[in-house]
Amino acid sequence: MPPSRCTAVNTMNVPTRTPAVPAAIIAAGLAGVLIAVVIAILAAFWSTGWRWFIVESPSMGRTAPVGTLVITTPVPASAVHVGDVITFHPPTSPDETYTHRVRDITPAGKLITRGDINGATDPWQLSGHDLVGKAAAVLPGWGWLIRSLPFLFVGGLLVWALTGWFATARWRAPLRVIGASLVFAVTAAIVRPFVGLMVLATQSTHRGANATLVSTGLLPIHVQALGGTGVDLVSGQVGSVHVPRLADDGYYHLAATPTFSLLGWIIVGIVCAAPLLWCLIVGLPGEEPQSEGAKPAERPQGKPRLGEATA
Repeated sequence: MPPSRCTAVNTMNVPTRTPAVPAAIIAAGLAGVLIAVVIAILAAFWSTGWRWFIVESPSMGRTAPVGTLVITTPVPASAVHVGDVITFHPPTSPDETYTHRVRDITPAGKLITRGDINGATDPWQLSGHDLVGKAAAVLPGWGWLIRSLPFLFVGGLLVWALTGWFATARWRAPLRVIGASLVFAVTAAIVRPFVGLMVLATQSTHRGANATLVSTGLLPIHVQALGGTGVDLVSGQVGSVHVPRLADDGYYHLAATPTFSLLGWIIVGIVCAAPLLWCLIVGLPGEEPQSEGAKPAERPQGKPRLGEATA
């Protein structure tokens, strides 16, 4: 009987593979840690009496335009001075919150307030009970970001999950770039932070009307009255236009368009073209990578490798 042939493999030098941790689990863990840290910071912030508010009306003009984030610190009424910006609950409407500037203080210590672009002082006098706090930071534009975060977070998470589940590795990155652009566009359409306009007053004249306006968006705009004059405004700025003739129903038409310098338009163009630039810089998807279950190439028969013994 011919001798049998067997092969003994030396496993001392064979590397041991450890299972790779999925990227989704790592991302979920990091997101959980980040959310926990943010919640802890907010809890400490709130427990010490600090508050934050988002400005929704243009009464403070360019000091705190619509969409400004106001952060207040708790102070007694005796620590407030003329010229300070404070946040308070009006005695006539305790459920509402205002942020105005202190214009005067009565001998009894009452605070008299007024918005920077308002024509008259507020019809109340504030006591320490009405005071929420004094503005420690006034951050224009940050309120728009906070309002947009839920839409951006949910939309971004949805795009990441859908492309991870249904898209192949070849198209996953391009589809995520397109999805991120779509999420940003939808968020901008819902929140509308960039261009806004509010009419403060309209005064009729024998040759039409004069309209007093204020910009409530982030971008500088040019406001043009149909058949009348125009004005350039930045966020929170007040201006006026002349309307030569009112419509039959008493209304008039205004058109607001963004206006930039040459550098500004270049920056806007780069931002809008970011997905296309990404594709040009990174490149389009290549060939589909080999699947993980593909059978590896067999080693041709021949002499045994180092570490193998033949008996």
